[in-house]
Amino acid sequence: MKKATMKDIAREAKVSVATVSYILNNVDNQKISEETRCRVLEAANKLNYIPSLAARSLVRGKSGMVALLFSRSEQDGLWKQLYDGRLAERVEALCKQAGYHLLVLGMDAERPNPEIIRQREVDGVLLVGVKQDLFRDISIHFSFGVPIVLLDTHIDDPLFHKVVMDYRQAFTLWREQSAGRNGRRFLVLDDLTNEGTIKTIVDEAQLEEDSIFVLTADHVDQLPEFLARFQGGCGIVINEFVGMFVANASRELELELTVLCTSGCPELLPPEVHKLTCEENRGQVEVAFEIMQFYIESRDKTSSKGSPNTKAGYEEYVSIPLQ
Repeated sequence: MKKATMKDIAREAKVSVATVSYILNNVDNQKISEETRCRVLEAANKLNYIPSLAARSLVRGKSGMVALLFSRSEQDGLWKQLYDGRLAERVEALCKQAGYHLLVLGMDAERPNPEIIRQREVDGVLLVGVKQDLFRDISIHFSFGVPIVLLDTHIDDPLFHKVVMDYRQAFTLWREQSAGRNGRRFLVLDDLTNEGTIKTIVDEAQLEEDSIFVLTADHVDQLPEFLARFQGGCGIVINEFVGMFVANASRELELELTVLCTSGCPELLPPEVHKLTCEENRGQVEVAFEIMQFYIESRDKTSSKGSPNTKAGYEEYVSIPLQ
């Protein structure tokens, strides 16, 4: 089947090719009626028009593509792979809604290869789970002015926005909900790669070291033994996919489980598990994408912390509230 062109759309909508171009490329300095705009968009949809990224890049001075980068490790278990897949789906849905294409890149957590970054031209970047000492080596390979927003990653650099869960609130809610429960308390979390994030979680948990289990592929078999030590107690788990493993491993135990849902899919968990969730449609991914999109669409590409941040109203650290 022949690929539809702007000329085909113009013929179908009975307008000029220039008008089609203005509308499809969101050119806002032309006076075009809403009726004409709707007619062109309907014609484009009818003809299954697929825009050329290269052509759009020339018109807009942008690639129309954003990147999602996350760390990979040999210690990643199935729960981490599920988390990454769910994360990519959420970002892809946001990109489709906003008219971007998504590039998903997994990098070695210990030895990221900058070549996979250098070879791509992207308008914005969402970066998940990177080590503090490797962040600069990654970030310098993107073009100047490309906004980089970090998810659940603590980096000592005020030039970049970090979107993080409100772990203090999460543990406060957990303690309040389980206040009448006897027995010992525990925490289970995945190896989140970023040292600052893990430290924040551990500090806010206010638990003894032997009450914290970091789940990795090489010692997942030790999880049932760990949980058995807390018979009759209660625990909190970070992320739904880790929560599924913990719920399964504790099936024969008398434990009260609470899961901090960071993937936006609490429905995966058994009904008896307590859930701490983000406000509807305002999780980490959505907020990080919103910040990145603001800087992409802003004409001011300044990377300083001055005017753009003030205008956008975003702090260096943006905490996601829970309910």
